[in-house]
Amino acid sequence: MLFRLMVGFLASLLAFAPAQARELNLTIDASAARAVLDALENPKLDMAQARQIASLPGNQGLIRKAISYGRKADEASFAAALRAAAQGDDKAADPSNFNFGRVRPHIAQLRQVLADLENPATGLIDAAKRRIALYTPAGIDAAITGYFVVGGTSGGFAFGDPQFFLNLDFFPDAQLATTILQHELYHAIQGVAVAPPARRAGVTKCLKRIGAPANIDDLFGALSQEGTASAVGDVLSLPTGGTGPAADERKKVARSVGMVSRSVTLLELSTHALATKGVGFDDIYALGFYGDEILYALGYVMAKAIERDQGPQAVAALLIDPTGARFVERYRQLKDYGVSVTTPALGATTLAWAKRVAVCAPA
Repeated sequence: MLFRLMVGFLASLLAFAPAQARELNLTIDASAARAVLDALENPKLDMAQARQIASLPGNQGLIRKAISYGRKADEASFAAALRAAAQGDDKAADPSNFNFGRVRPHIAQLRQVLADLENPATGLIDAAKRRIALYTPAGIDAAITGYFVVGGTSGGFAFGDPQFFLNLDFFPDAQLATTILQHELYHAIQGVAVAPPARRAGVTKCLKRIGAPANIDDLFGALSQEGTASAVGDVLSLPTGGTGPAADERKKVARSVGMVSRSVTLLELSTHALATKGVGFDDIYALGFYGDEILYALGYVMAKAIERDQGPQAVAALLIDPTGARFVERYRQLKDYGVSVTTPALGATTLAWAKRVAVCAPA
């Protein structure tokens, strides 16, 4: 089912949203998730039906994400994996790692999560809209679509365009799913807000002129994007002392933030590796932003520190910078930088390159 949500900075939101913010249109499309759940309860599912489900836009995102991991994936592999799972054949080949067999035991729980998210009475989506409004820069004018999906190996993802995907099977709790929705929606807003292509071309020329290492802007940019999105979709804002998926996710994030010193070290080593061409960017990105997502924790700590000191709009103002260097520079200029456990000092190589790259960032 498709239901439209207006992320409007309307009268009911004025107490929360900055006065200059403009209206955004958000459409949430749950048809892909619902179709897969229905299919998994249909042992007579045939390939034609499975291919039709694979063609849904949300499931096209799952295919695209699998391809981004270097896997062979298309509508045929999606349909084959779905049909096998519907028939209870968990030993069937699944080279694209759609993992629909993992979804099958949680169908009832996931249907309830969908119902809670889609029910206006819960207030979950309205709360997400109010929070996103706080961190959205002026001048954003785009229609954003969010897709609820199940399957695959990613909890949430976006591709830099005005859409995002949320895998409910990773977050089988409505409150947790809403928090992660905020994270992924913010990635879509980042994609809209970043400097236009003509200005990014100027950034590229500037980076070449100053002799910046290849991909140094990608490293700082990923730190900024994931850090600010993690601060907006703040898992640590979930209640403490609970049980279940939300409590587990909160504990995982709290543990990573508690070990943020390792994130500082990894960022320093990553910057040095790029500067000396010792390690390729793909390997650096995989270590910092996949798996344990070590650099997410540092980005989160930095974004929260900026917000505490300068407010949500200081975070919003950083979105136009594709280099991420302004994010590092803004953080290092905080009055508590390096003197508090909540604002750890960064490494010398990181700071030196961020300062140089910042001259290329759009004003």
